[in-house]
Amino acid sequence: MYEAMQELPEAARLELYDAIFLYSLDFKQTELTGLSKALFIAFEPVLTKGNTNYINGSKPKSKRIGSESEAKPKRIESETEAYKDKDKDKDKDKDKNKDSFKRWSEQDLIESMTAYKDRYPKELLNAFFNYWTEPLANGKIRLTSQDAWDTGRRLVTWNKRDKDKQPANAAPTKTRASMGVKME
Repeated sequence: MYEAMQELPEAARLELYDAIFLYSLDFKQTELTGLSKALFIAFEPVLTKGNTNYINGSKPKSKRIGSESEAKPKRIESETEAYKDKDKDKDKDKDKNKDSFKRWSEQDLIESMTAYKDRYPKELLNAFFNYWTEPLANGKIRLTSQDAWDTGRRLVTWNKRDKDKQPANAAPTKTRASMGVKME
């Protein structure tokens, strides 16, 4: 607005300043003519929004109805406090993930596998257990070095790969002799 008003002659600029101040401070409109009126029409929506914000901000706070969880979150006064809170939230999220399997022992893995003992063969479960409980250099077991862990999903993948490893001739196949064809 200021830059646009600098192009006006001084008398018109003064008239427009007065109109803006009257409208903004006392909510009164002034009769303008010519270029001053054209610029005021362009500025009016911005001034009206400012007045509306002022009026809404000066209303007394009403009592909250409903639970506190429905209330808007409290504004944080400084930017640094906002970043501190975000860092705390990140730390909480990390702790939640770490608490689950990052501290597991062999016994914890056994407990998580018991739900699947009827679904998979014993040999497969033993191989799975032996692989994921292999000790690492830091003294922990292999599964704790993973980014994520879901025993059920890991077993599905393990089972699929175990089936893929089986040689093609392991499955019963028909030979020429079994089909009645003579071998020469």
